[in-house]
Amino acid sequence: MAYIVSFLIGLLFGTIPFSYMLGRMRGIDLKKVGSGNIGAANLGRTLGFPFFAAGFVLDALKGIVPVLLAHALFGFGTLAGAGAILGHIFNPFFGFHGGKGVATTIGVAVALTARSFLLALGIWLLVYLSTLLVSLASMCFAVALPLLAFILRDGNTWDRLLFIFIAALVIYAHRANIGRLINRKEPRTILWRRR
Repeated sequence: MAYIVSFLIGLLFGTIPFSYMLGRMRGIDLKKVGSGNIGAANLGRTLGFPFFAAGFVLDALKGIVPVLLAHALFGFGTLAGAGAILGHIFNPFFGFHGGKGVATTIGVAVALTARSFLLALGIWLLVYLSTLLVSLASMCFAVALPLLAFILRDGNTWDRLLFIFIAALVIYAHRANIGRLINRKEPRTILWRRR
């Protein structure tokens, strides 16, 4: 029962569409602008960096809070992290279409494997700053995270296996971006540009 409750805690947090809600507060429906995605990156492209930062932090907290809560209640947080990410990517309130899961994955990684997260974040920054392609940087982050966790023996075995699963989910969520990257049509995004 503890495993189910832990997963459901994460799922509940994951389905909260913070970035979408921030857009609606400004009269913007993220499903109808930009990429049509309800995550922080599309929010930032539409309304500028302050909104990107707010959406990103809130979406990351969707990963951090349930993991820490489940750990405090049951002594483990891996399933809560999985639930949060699944709830974010496959949001039932949007026809099981949500965000790409990167910010929430970052939140889960911070709570479970901080060392691996910091190194993977460095990879994200390096790729993003050299290409201005958020999608490419995000996929590199997702792939680097489990590799670093295994190399550094960061977290437990279930945490590392979760990150492999997450990497597959993030790449799946970016399948349209991959097509645009191959065709050199993926838009470059300057996240700090003010609108």
